[in-house]
Amino acid sequence: MHISKQNSAEETFLEILENTKNNLISKLQNSQSLPNPTQFEAMVYEVMKVEAVGTEFEGLIKQTSTTAFPDIVAGIFGVEVKMTAKDQWRSVGNSVLESLREAGIDKVYVLFGKLGGVPDIKYRLYQDCLPAVSVTHSPRYQIDMNLSLGKSIFDKIGTTYDQLRQSGNTIEQIKNYYRSELKSGEGLWWIDEESEVRSPIIKQFHTLESADKEMFKIDCLILFSELFKGRANYERAATYMMTELGAVSTNLRDVFSAGGQEEIALAGEKKSVSQLFFQLYTLAPQILKRLNGFDKATLEFYWPVSLVLPNRVNQWQELIDQAGGDKVDTWLPSEIFQAGLRE
Repeated sequence: MHISKQNSAEETFLEILENTKNNLISKLQNSQSLPNPTQFEAMVYEVMKVEAVGTEFEGLIKQTSTTAFPDIVAGIFGVEVKMTAKDQWRSVGNSVLESLREAGIDKVYVLFGKLGGVPDIKYRLYQDCLPAVSVTHSPRYQIDMNLSLGKSIFDKIGTTYDQLRQSGNTIEQIKNYYRSELKSGEGLWWIDEESEVRSPIIKQFHTLESADKEMFKIDCLILFSELFKGRANYERAATYMMTELGAVSTNLRDVFSAGGQEEIALAGEKKSVSQLFFQLYTLAPQILKRLNGFDKATLEFYWPVSLVLPNRVNQWQELIDQAGGDKVDTWLPSEIFQAGLRE
């Protein structure tokens, strides 16, 4: 392992890690049975204590609680112990928030046991082997012990590990990075303390409460002007359904088109309109209220604009009119919306 210029305490600590690695490899390769994660962490701890004898870290190697980060501490240094029973150098790491980080720890190393195939061990600086973030019950770093330098999640975001964890808005910075990488029709599936997803269970849209179904329609009419094109595109609406409601639909088009033509009043005349225009007309008051209540960042994320204008209602009406879809005689979508407000 290449070691850059470091102070003597860190050099000593790295020597302890190197000796621990070699000692554990010998134990694992000669063992008749392999340890589970709890047993492996205990092995690392016991070997590190022995290897620290005669150094400035003698008596300082401590194992933290089962929920703390990192697993082992020694002065200002820490060791996060990971293992996999597979023949690979990757696993899921710890929460990006590090709310249970031990105080006073300046540097954390990962000591990783690969127990599949020929058992082996590697150790690296924690931040140098975190390529991305995964979402389980909370956002967690991914670990790749073979990650090339300069390819970490922090390099991708344009920050450092310490800057991100101490920023106070760790999750928002990570979200913003992944949002910037989204392709057409993609969205973030994210569960954290800010998420409004009601349940981790994926539901069928038709089983949701009526209020949730109506709010979904209203949101989509506001956020996705492509619904008003001649050939509506439902990709982003489908993603939104999944990320915001935790629901899926086998035929999303029916949510906006099922039921055939309906009648509405335009300038005192009865007009037959599609279900999309019927919803735009009948839900107009709710659309207006919801549109004015949306936070600016959400609209700027979903709308094809760089800036939300002070009169966001007029801006939205221009977006749906410019989509280039059907009209009702000469009536534009915005005019149908206005007629619904007057009704």
